[in-house]
Amino acid sequence: MPVKTDYERDFIFDIDAYLIDDYPSMTMTIRRSVCAMALEELDSQELEIIVDDCVSEYSRTQLQLQKKEEEEKEE
Repeated sequence: MPVKTDYERDFIFDIDAYLIDDYPSMTMTIRRSVCAMALEELDSQELEIIVDDCVSEYSRTQLQLQKKEEEEKEE
């Protein structure tokens, strides 16, 4: 059975491109400042929580999967 190894798995968000599209009058100087502020606020842990929520939803509806920590607590 062939295994599909090519699938979309990266999340790339170009803050500068977003600002250019949605705030066309914003100068590069302002965009640099806003990008720096946004990068300070972004937290990979928040993204991990979103991914964990998706895993939880998928496991409830499709599979019987649990995060490693939850399996250890049940034992």
